[in-house]
Amino acid sequence: MSKNQYTLGRYEGEYAILMEYGHEDNELSILKERVIAFANLGDRLSIQFDNIGNLKQVQVIKAKEDGKDTMVIEKEKV
Repeated sequence: MSKNQYTLGRYEGEYAILMEYGHEDNELSILKERVIAFANLGDRLSIQFDNIGNLKQVQVIKAKEDGKDTMVIEKEKV
């Protein structure tokens, strides 16, 4: 299993576009329904994948709030 950090960058249609934290040129598209209920644009997410690359867990680790980062404790198992 692998954990990675991404920033929720934008929505395009039915997809949420995530940018890899520290490597913002690397983007990952996931279904918007996986994050829209608990994550906002600009939030940093920790994503855990299973052994074949499917999303296993998505967790907000830093929420963007008025231009500053704030720690939050929310997670969603998918």
